[in-house]
Amino acid sequence: MTESQYAVFHFDVKTMSMREGDDVPLIFKGLDEAERYSRGKIASAPGVGCRIYDRDGKIVGTFADTQVYESIHGRPAARRSLLTGTVYLVIRVGLISLDVWLGFRLILGILLGVKFLWVAGVKLIDGITGLEHNKK
Repeated sequence: MTESQYAVFHFDVKTMSMREGDDVPLIFKGLDEAERYSRGKIASAPGVGCRIYDRDGKIVGTFADTQVYESIHGRPAARRSLLTGTVYLVIRVGLISLDVWLGFRLILGILLGVKFLWVAGVKLIDGITGLEHNKK
């Protein structure tokens, strides 16, 4: 690539990973042309984002539909993660309590309880972090 050329990669807004099948970058002669293409692409396919790189591999710009991004990664998503984490924590307490009540005959309750504790912790941290990030 020359100094005036820019590469555009497509990514999935939900997973923030490169789209399968779109692994070949598009090369444009100038930044304006790459930005124009990126805006057109996200207008026609809101679930797709575009990231523009310069010759040195530095990110020059990222384009994604704001509404789609916020619905997946914004405050509503953080609240969903927080709610999911809380529900998993309650399920964990219920499973371990059931196992204790039955005299530890259902070791599965403890095993599932530990798994739910792990997932609950991840979801709660994700939700709290997302809410804190969106305050800024």
